[in-house]
Amino acid sequence: MRTLVRLAAGLAKLLAGLVLALLVFGAGTWFQARGALPPYAGRFEAKGLKAPVEILRDSHAVPHIIAGSVEDAAFGLGFVHAQDRFWQMELMRRLGQGRLSEILPPAIVGSGIVETDRTMRGLGVYRAASDSVGALSPAIRSILDAYAAGVNAWLADDDQQYGLELTLIKLLTGGRYKPEPWQPADSMVWAKLMALQLDGNWRGELLRLRLAKKIGEDATKFLMDRPSESRDATLALANEALNGLDLDRLYRETDNEATRKREASNEWALSGAHSVSGKPLLANDPHLGLAFPGTWYLARLVGPGFDIRGATSPGSPGVVLGHNGSIGWGFTTTNLDSQDLFIERIDTTDPSRYVTPDGARPFTVRDETISVLWGEPVRLKVRSTRHGVVIDDFVRKPEQYSASGHVLALQATALDGGDTSLEGLLRISQAQNWNDFLNAARKVLSPMQNVVYADTAGNIGLVAPARVPIRRKGDGSIPSPGWTGEYDWAGFVPFDDLPRTYNPPSGIIVNANARLVPDDYRYFITNDWAEPYRQRRANQLLREVERHPVFGMTIIQGDILTPDAADMLPLLLKPEPRNARATRVRELMGRWNRFMLARRPEPLIYEAWLWELQRGLLADRLGDELFFDMTAPRVTLLMRILRDKPDWCDNPKTPAAETCDDAIAAALDRALDWIARRQGNDIDAWQWGIEHPAAHRHPFFDAIPLLRDVASVRFPFDGGGHTLNRATPSFRGPRPFEAVHGAGYRGVYDFSDLDNSRFAIPLGQSGNMLSRWSTSFVDNWRALRYVEIAGTRAEVVRSAVGVITLSPAR
Repeated sequence: MRTLVRLAAGLAKLLAGLVLALLVFGAGTWFQARGALPPYAGRFEAKGLKAPVEILRDSHAVPHIIAGSVEDAAFGLGFVHAQDRFWQMELMRRLGQGRLSEILPPAIVGSGIVETDRTMRGLGVYRAASDSVGALSPAIRSILDAYAAGVNAWLADDDQQYGLELTLIKLLTGGRYKPEPWQPADSMVWAKLMALQLDGNWRGELLRLRLAKKIGEDATKFLMDRPSESRDATLALANEALNGLDLDRLYRETDNEATRKREASNEWALSGAHSVSGKPLLANDPHLGLAFPGTWYLARLVGPGFDIRGATSPGSPGVVLGHNGSIGWGFTTTNLDSQDLFIERIDTTDPSRYVTPDGARPFTVRDETISVLWGEPVRLKVRSTRHGVVIDDFVRKPEQYSASGHVLALQATALDGGDTSLEGLLRISQAQNWNDFLNAARKVLSPMQNVVYADTAGNIGLVAPARVPIRRKGDGSIPSPGWTGEYDWAGFVPFDDLPRTYNPPSGIIVNANARLVPDDYRYFITNDWAEPYRQRRANQLLREVERHPVFGMTIIQGDILTPDAADMLPLLLKPEPRNARATRVRELMGRWNRFMLARRPEPLIYEAWLWELQRGLLADRLGDELFFDMTAPRVTLLMRILRDKPDWCDNPKTPAAETCDDAIAAALDRALDWIARRQGNDIDAWQWGIEHPAAHRHPFFDAIPLLRDVASVRFPFDGGGHTLNRATPSFRGPRPFEAVHGAGYRGVYDFSDLDNSRFAIPLGQSGNMLSRWSTSFVDNWRALRYVEIAGTRAEVVRSAVGVITLSPAR
């Protein structure tokens, strides 16, 4: 019976895929016939401009936006973002609004789209974004208004086509779909989504609870690293209080692109004492999920008193990463714990109320209705407490509310309705010195970023601004009782006490998400510091050379040595080989230089070996569903198990007692079998890059075999999860070593001559797969060739691919 059900489901999925492929073909034909590629030249009249704006797209299609004011420059940025990436912007704002199901039928894309909407609508992300608009200063609000007007100027043409993706959506909706005007809150939601991802640890608290239920408290503490005493006090209580809640379902159904934790980036600044020029150098490459199109979009904003160049993000009204002719800046995420789950006790005498230290209070309740294309509306009743939204309401129907017991409420700075973080980012891009920079950083509330700084005067620095919770008790790593008040937030760390350095004696500042503060720092930031390998490697390379040239920064950004192998390989190679194939592999790996080259077999063997070792040690112990959420190998965890928990090496399903040597040998055999099935038996012919392409997946079409190779972009790629040139595999599905997370932008800023700064993104400026500018950077990216964003107007015009003039509407 189960076989028949699976067969029917498979046939239905195949039929849906064929239907979608036919729709795409029809949409594509119509789309191309209408000539929907946006014009890069011409004259346009537009409402909302103060004065004419000129947009010069240079030889790489990077827009140089020349305007008479910052507001008009933002208008021009909104216009070009909409031209090149509007469908990406539309999906982003609908994700934040919880309105994807209105335009993407679950019957084709799967029920997960409704679960995503339930989560986002439940969290109230767009409500918080809308409220935060009111917290902005008039000057910054005017920039958001101008940016929105620029987007809407491009959308104003009734005959405008917005790309293959939205043309398909128009067909799916029977012609009813039409983009809504862009609003300032739509730009604010970009910042909210970034904060949810980069400071996103509340689902980590759920994972700890799930683990504790499965394997017990002691094993959970071992797996999750450095348990604190406060965690001891609340873990058992949390499991008992939430015994009736399906934690697996809650974790699974709240997993989406916005709530999935993102981490990893590199940044460093060198004082003039360490550069060939005698002036600072700053390098930054933020790491996010790979996708088509990418997160970043290169641009230059030029006008009286400003010349800002670098990476923008479609939907956001300014340069997020770059330099402005006086200062430069870059980001890595701190992994701040600014999201806590509180266990709220329902009043046993009145289920519409919950218990607080001051007596029972009524839940705040709001109703949400999610429109579903080709389906019935989904209604959601969401309760909130003094801490925040009740997250288990996301997976309950209103009639399933418990009349007694407990619920989980989320408190998160990312959902603050008075968030001024976007204002802080825009003011950083306008700062002229360290004091301006610090004053701008005071506005950043979430997410916490390690913001590195350099300027033309020769200074370097770093500050990590955010609203960092001060907890009365505990560290927020496990859901805590909400009814007593003893675990409540008591306030936030004062800005002047946040991590900061300015012109350190070493003349070198490096961060790659590893520990930012010393052990004796008085405030708690996080338990989730990244493993230290990338940070150690960057420090090593920067200190090996006395004075660095600009191109030396790009070489370090492209480094593909995996430092973790120095710790892990000796453990893997310690057992004696048990067959001829293992002997051959031991010889090969013993000579390996630890460079993750796409053309070599050693990186593939190493990663597959780690993958199978973690599977062998944890899969049976955790079960399939939990192991799925912990499938990515963690080198520090594996070393701890081999050293401190040798009993975990024993396979409980076999009568014999296995040692860790047995587990390592068995993992190697499984890994080699897996590779041989994919690439044959000739070990010397195996290649990491065959299994490890950088997978820039199209969000609509990657799952459709007929369209995957056309819509998504994949290419063999060096590197791995611990290399500075980061390319982290998914460790999931039929292609477990596809790189799905890595650098989406690289910048190197030369403060002796900022025109000599370098910029790179992996794909291209356009999100239109029919445009030659959608993948025009791929070859340069793979070869570590960057572009300059520089030149006078006359110099840019000589090689420009188009010039647009925007004039105020008459």
